[in-house]
Amino acid sequence: MLIGELDRRIIIEQPTVSINNYGEVAIDSWIEVRTVWAKVEWKGGSEGEDSDKITATTKVNFYIRNLDLDSFLNGSAAPTMAHRIKFTSEGVAKYYYLHNVEQIEGRESFLKIITEEKD
Repeated sequence: MLIGELDRRIIIEQPTVSINNYGEVAIDSWIEVRTVWAKVEWKGGSEGEDSDKITATTKVNFYIRNLDLDSFLNGSAAPTMAHRIKFTSEGVAKYYYLHNVEQIEGRESFLKIITEEKD
């Protein structure tokens, strides 16, 4: 992969959570962690039934430069399944939830972030 292929801006977000009176974790909001350049690869989608309603799912792979893992979140690891990606295309922002993060072309080069967006 060439660095010039990273031509889209994406925002990596993480949730802020609280615990209610029953001990359940609830997401209060999402905060921006980092804005990076990415290559966007659309992998298709599907439609299915989820909790008695029809849900459309879009799969997208994002390729980014390997992040400085020592400083990503003030010393914590790279993006995890708790994070999401905000990607704005044609003025419409959509949110993609992480399924997997892989290092490609050596550990120092790129990350492949496999995501899914549900309508």
